[in-house]
Amino acid sequence: MYSMEDAQVARTIELNDGNQMPVLGLGTWKLWCTHHASEDIPVCLKKSLNDLQLDYLDLYLVHFPVGLKKMGDELFPKKDGKMLTSDKDYIDVWRGMEALQVSGKVKSIGVSNFNILQLERLLALCRVPPAVNQVELHPYLVQTEMIEFCKSKNIALVAYSPFGSPARPPELIREDTDPYKLLEDPVVADIAKKHRRSSAQVLLRYHVQQGIAVIPKSDKSHHILENTKIFDFSLAEEDMTALRGLDRGWKACRLDESGQTRSRSRDQLLKALKPMWYAPQPFGYGGAPNRSRFKTFLNVFL
Repeated sequence: MYSMEDAQVARTIELNDGNQMPVLGLGTWKLWCTHHASEDIPVCLKKSLNDLQLDYLDLYLVHFPVGLKKMGDELFPKKDGKMLTSDKDYIDVWRGMEALQVSGKVKSIGVSNFNILQLERLLALCRVPPAVNQVELHPYLVQTEMIEFCKSKNIALVAYSPFGSPARPPELIREDTDPYKLLEDPVVADIAKKHRRSSAQVLLRYHVQQGIAVIPKSDKSHHILENTKIFDFSLAEEDMTALRGLDRGWKACRLDESGQTRSRSRDQLLKALKPMWYAPQPFGYGGAPNRSRFKTFLNVFL
């Protein structure tokens, strides 16, 4: 895992289950948070396969560690302006994912938006370790600890929002607190000029040069083509250092229970999560569900 071939980054990453994953343009499918019930998991996969006209999926992910109440087709069920969480433990969800892999309908299984504490708990209780953790990563959100942890546990990282989600919905944009648009950051622009590349190519190269797969979003054919041309140049270590130096712990997409953007420090996050992690029956695992812990988690995580 994370192997390099001279200055050229390998175009695939070997997962901990022996399968190969491309480092660019990875196609995945995810289990949405309102379908965490054990009976819903195979049903959702079957529908996804029918919609995609496929016999199996190469990679299937748990979209979020937190479940939401199932209310018709609502993606974000709310009451009185607050998200409605479910009492489903992601450990039980993962057991459903393991069963899908055994069925042969899914080659590899992974997670998305899991933090280190959640990954540690999952690894301690699972039969099959997650092959992938898909998280937001870019120079404004470097996540060095996450990168080192996943590497140590042989979990491949996949970066979403590598450009800082410049096309995110208006309700997620805070003009007063958001930093530069990442694609327009002077440091990124200077490095792009130095290599005679676009800012987008520099940001993609930044990830794959670290052995991180990346999923850029574009609906323009010329941008899609441009994004593939990142394997014939390398960023110098001084370039990588400059890009990492832009880190400010900023997430493009973070919501609280009401759907509003918010920011929490790492210390605040750990303080809120530790009771859930060290409790004898975290998230109700092996006992009665603890809804208050789910609400606390949703408040600090989303």
